[in-house]
Amino acid sequence: MNTHISRTGALTPAQREAVLDLVERATTEDRVRPLNEAAGFALDGRGHAVHWLAHCGGVLSGYAQCDRPNHQVQMVVHPELRRRGVATCLAAEVAKVEKQPVWWAFGDLPAARAMAESLGARKVRELLVMERNLAERPLEPTDAPQGVVLRPFSEADASALVEVNAEAFAHHPEQGQMTLADFRLRADEDWFDPQGIIVAADEETGAMLGFHWTKTEHGDTEHPDELLGEVYVIGVSPGASGRGIGRALLNAGMEHLVERGVERVRLYVEASEHRVVKMYESARFVVVTRDASYAS
Repeated sequence: MNTHISRTGALTPAQREAVLDLVERATTEDRVRPLNEAAGFALDGRGHAVHWLAHCGGVLSGYAQCDRPNHQVQMVVHPELRRRGVATCLAAEVAKVEKQPVWWAFGDLPAARAMAESLGARKVRELLVMERNLAERPLEPTDAPQGVVLRPFSEADASALVEVNAEAFAHHPEQGQMTLADFRLRADEDWFDPQGIIVAADEETGAMLGFHWTKTEHGDTEHPDELLGEVYVIGVSPGASGRGIGRALLNAGMEHLVERGVERVRLYVEASEHRVVKMYESARFVVVTRDASYAS
């Protein structure tokens, strides 16, 4: 069966719906979503992405997206049309536009690893997906460090949050680039809850030292009725690190999630951030899966 691939800078509504259907089919099959949050925004035309659509016999057999500023590519193939060269054809078309692609493999599935090997790509980054059951044991009491107060977020905090985020994630290729516009984009999402952001501030000056941005969404295909919590972002200003602010923010955020009725909470953390990983392990989070990126 011949594969026809088209490229576009913006999806039509019909193309977007077809891609979303393909994503849901793949998620059900693989038990991991093939596109991340940023890719989801790009489907709506928010961002700077290029899209490739592969059709076999008039059916959408595969899709690839490249975020040009970060050179990051995400790809998905229809579960019933795999092992027919669709991914290879998509990768070849992507390579015509993006000369140094970074390929994301969510769940780091065997097929994705095999594809990376065929492209001569090696693993350059690993993201741990960790979870904790909040109903298993009582949470530790949240004690703010001396000179620090934990308080709710307000709209007036938005700019300070973006500034602290940029400082805390200056080394991070995606998170550190969040702008105030990016923040407001997420604040417009259905899941956004301003009460789910906890701020750590200097008791005397009121300056923001850190924040914990939590998120709640309905669960995956296996638990559609579950309210799943997420440690979306914890950011602490480098000048305030080492004072226990991150741990206090983590505990305060989990308390909020428990109040919302959440029993299972998830987070994503760079495997290379050993100190942060240890903090989450000490808070009884365990690794449930891993995402990886590959590059030549």
